[in-house]
Amino acid sequence: MMWNAEIYEKFGKERLQPSIDLVSRLTDRKFERILDAGCGTGMSTAALVSAFGDSEIIGVDLSEEMLAKARKNISQAIFIRRDCSQPLSDLGKFDLIFSNAFIQWLPDQKEFMEDSFRMLSEGGVFAAQIPLFGEMPANNCIVKAEELFADKIKGIEKSRFVLHTASEYYDMITSFTDKTTVWITEYVHEMKDYGELLNFLKGAALRPHLELLTGRTDREQFLNTVLENIRGVYPVEKNGKVLFPFRRLFLIGEN
Repeated sequence: MMWNAEIYEKFGKERLQPSIDLVSRLTDRKFERILDAGCGTGMSTAALVSAFGDSEIIGVDLSEEMLAKARKNISQAIFIRRDCSQPLSDLGKFDLIFSNAFIQWLPDQKEFMEDSFRMLSEGGVFAAQIPLFGEMPANNCIVKAEELFADKIKGIEKSRFVLHTASEYYDMITSFTDKTTVWITEYVHEMKDYGELLNFLKGAALRPHLELLTGRTDREQFLNTVLENIRGVYPVEKNGKVLFPFRRLFLIGEN
């Protein structure tokens, strides 16, 4: 699957803040080696570099397009192309394994957590931020559009988000450690109009659909359907903007 790094970075401020918030809960610790799993364009890595500049920081991601951006923007970290759905144990032990808005793309997220805890040094920390997209009206808007275009997006279930609840993620991490910190934050993004909200979704949630819809007409019809669904659930505010609440789950577990 190919990421569009340009679209993803357009909303960098909105996507960066959760990384900063997660890192802020870790700054009372020191880490010699840090792994940023699913680092993308390096926005999360930048937050880690800012807080832990003396650490060895390695970012891994499957998208070469994303990694090219990361390497261009951040010189204080090493970036490696790897499939994080496969074991990464050959990279050695880490004191912090960090994952920002990534593991929802993995088919077996508990297995990823298990592998991560195996890679942690004694007293090491696993820290993740996960979008609770299944709880958002925007997800229903996309699902309804999928039903109308089922014949055009066959196999979409193999490439879209794998959605779990906060409770299910809590059960996952507590099967590996009883030293946990868990919280949820709802970020309210100001969108200038519905088109901007749709563009935000194109940066991640709609990526698998657009890859399967190879024809321009099919893509436009699908996006217009999602757009109409969005209009029905997100009201326009008095100043003409559209508020887009986005719920995110944070997990910290100590080995």
